[in-house]
This record gives sequence, structure tokens and C-alpha cells, in this order.
Amino acid sequence: MSESLLLLASGLGLGMLHALDPDHLLAVANLDDPRAARRAGLRLCGRWALGHGAVLGVIGALVLLAGMAVPVTLSFWAERLVGAVLVLLGVGTLWTLAAGEAPLRIHRHGEVGTHLHLAGLPAHHGRRALLVGALHGTAGSAALLALAPLALAANPWLGMGYLVAFGAGVLAAMLAAGGLLGAGLARLRHRVAVVTGARVLLALAAMALGLYLLGEGL
Repeated sequence: MSESLLLLASGLGLGMLHALDPDHLLAVANLDDPRAARRAGLRLCGRWALGHGAVLGVIGALVLLAGMAVPVTLSFWAERLVGAVLVLLGVGTLWTLAAGEAPLRIHRHGEVGTHLHLAGLPAHHGRRALLVGALHGTAGSAALLALAPLALAANPWLGMGYLVAFGAGVLAAMLAAGGLLGAGLARLRHRVAVVTGARVLLALAAMALGLYLLGEGL
């Protein structure tokens, strides 16, 4: 196998592993609505991966093609913001289970009706997923780790190819994880207590991880 193919294959594999980070899975699990169709859950996962990949692509282009450096403070504050979003998503899930709707702002759809959604995030699950995916693409060391092997690539376009392969791996793994989660919830849809308990645990786990990420900056 040539060095170029090896680089692209490693990008695909590392992207698949990266997608399975706990903060990624917990965010998507708390964004998803188990009452929605399985196809809707897969679309949500795809949009998260699209947001994630788009940000990494922009960062890669700035580094490889424009010769810019990624500010360390950008990654640091994005990591803190990921923690805050995880806490909000966990609170939103618990609120939904207790009250039937997430807080805190009224959102109107013309004549279709009015509903509440989580304050500070877009009203629709798809937009939320895109935004949260973009935030994860920026946060912590994830973007820097994705870009690290590119320093070994003499051709910057090969480096961009690595990023595309990395993003494809993230998309494939996230779709697989979303499909498995959706299939599991579908099998348990008649066991309301089990599904509710699982959602409570996922919400608490997201909040705990979010508080941990926030605490790292103190």
C-alpha cells in the first residue's frame, strides 16, 4: 500500500474512533428524541457529523493552504462550551421526561402551532445537531489531533484528502452508533420504564461529563 493510501486509510480509521468519544455519543443521545422515527435519528447523526467535518475542513484549509496556526485559546474555550452544552442537553432531557417539553423559550411555526425548546440552542433537532457537531469539531485537542499527521504530508492537498477521509470515518461511525441506539430503543418502545431509565442515565452522564469539562478550566 502506498504512503498516500496508508495516510487516507489511517484518517478513515481514526475518524471512526474519534466519533465514538463519550462526549460525542452523549451529546447525540440527548439530542435525539426516541419518539421520533429511526430515519430521523440517523439524519440527526448525519448532521452532527456534517457540522463536525465542516469545521475540521475549515481548520485544515487554514492550516494547510493558508499557513495559519490554530489559536490555543480557541480550542480551550470551545472545550468549556462543550461542557456547558452537555449540561444543558442533560437538563433538557430530564425536563422533557418530567414535564413533557424542554424549557425555556416559546417557538412558533406559523399556523402549525407553538412549542417550547431548550434556551440557547436552535429549536430544531437538526440545527442543534449541526451546531453541536461544529462545536465538537473545534473543541479540545480533537481538531489538533486530527491535523497532526498532516505535518508529515508534503502535499497539502493530500492533507486535505486525509481530512475528508477522517470526516467520512466520523460520519460512518456516528451513523452506525445512531442506528444501534435507534434499534435498541425501538425494541424497548413498549417498556416505558426501561426507556425512561436509560434516558435518565444518559442525561445524568452528559451532565456529569459536562461539569467535568467545565471544571478543567478552573
